[in-house]
Amino acid sequence: SGRLLGLLQNALATKSDDLLKEFLRQMAASELLLPPELLPEALEVADVDLREMLLPLLGERGRWLSQFNTEWQWVSVGVAQLSSTNRDGLKQRWDEGAFSERRQVLLSVRRGDPALGREWLAETLDGEKAEHRARLLQVLLEALSPADEPLLESRLDDRSEQVRAVAADLLARLPDSALAARMRQRATEMFMAETAGPLGELKKLVCNAPEAIDKSWQRDAVPLKPPPGRGKRAVWLESVISRVPPSEWTRRFAAEPRQLIEAIADDDFWLPTLSGWTAATVLFAPGDAESARWLGPLWNAWQVVDARQRGKQRTTDHHQQLRALLSAMDREQAEACVRPLLGEMATDTGVESLAFLSLLPKPWSETLASDYLRQAREVLARHSDNRAFQWASSLQTAARCIPPSVIPLALEEWHVADSRNWHNQAAEREVERFMEALRMRQTFYDELQVEFS
Repeated sequence: SGRLLGLLQNALATKSDDLLKEFLRQMAASELLLPPELLPEALEVADVDLREMLLPLLGERGRWLSQFNTEWQWVSVGVAQLSSTNRDGLKQRWDEGAFSERRQVLLSVRRGDPALGREWLAETLDGEKAEHRARLLQVLLEALSPADEPLLESRLDDRSEQVRAVAADLLARLPDSALAARMRQRATEMFMAETAGPLGELKKLVCNAPEAIDKSWQRDAVPLKPPPGRGKRAVWLESVISRVPPSEWTRRFAAEPRQLIEAIADDDFWLPTLSGWTAATVLFAPGDAESARWLGPLWNAWQVVDARQRGKQRTTDHHQQLRALLSAMDREQAEACVRPLLGEMATDTGVESLAFLSLLPKPWSETLASDYLRQAREVLARHSDNRAFQWASSLQTAARCIPPSVIPLALEEWHVADSRNWHNQAAEREVERFMEALRMRQTFYDELQVEFS
């Protein structure tokens, strides 16, 4: 329909990726194709993830049209094995394109032919700027395999600390890599268990943080000089254990994550240990179910740390640790962690936790969305301060995350506290933007119904 076409055109033109992805997912589920008028705009999309979502929606007409522009060759490439013709076209864009386009090309090639992508990268990496070397090397996470180890190991000799860190993180994900073995060996020497009782139950973990490091550690992306405000022993400890799967510790000490976290709590190095375990859990949880079991216990531990520090000068960004953990959780676990905090977010001291909402997988559950709306309405109706403004600002996240079934509830009338101060005027504008975005989504779903009526 014309309205459906207009919504898709607007999402493409304004680069509203979240909205566009939602529309494309629903169209694919409904087995609809893109309107013919939209095909040229859709074929110009550069984002690899959007391209993959667009492929099944282009239809025969879109595939036919794509052959008339070399920039649209991605359609024939798809995610399949690259033909020599496709390879030549992409190689030219890899050699001559702007950096952002070259990175997208590398990702496309890596998905279709991992070995070819690695070969192209190896040929040009030395001539790239340090920042570009790091970002291009990160593409090897796509289809990462032991075949990538020689290239990654060679980048541990890179001039750039950033590049060495990327290489080390990727090598750590390869359990049989030489770097993974080196990190496990170093980490093993850093902790000693004190046990008690006839069964030898874990009572305490004692951390022996390194007092000096040699060049082999530095080569493996352990920084010689700590950042300002950090002790070098803490940074060295954290850097090593952040690249060791947390499942190693549960196996070695025959203890649950919660027990290990409690066992280190009285040690002088408990905070960097907690930080290192957190980074490692985020790194390894996606591919290691045993490491993923640490997500919940670490969340609870950082919540306790954060509560102790509230109102004081924070020495560590505890919220950053919590945000990192959330980003690695599935929707059910993430919502179970955040939902109990909604009431706290409505207070002066808890409002910064609103940042967690944007990290939850989309769409939210009906339960979370309903609870959020109830709390948001209450805050905006009662308060005329910064907390009201922060909650109003969070509506833009909610507009993308509320599930279709809850949109009618969200579109019911809103009341903003009767005040002419800056906070409330800004809140009123945010509410209107929220309603406009939801009306657009509602119209899209209404139009889908029309297509099938």
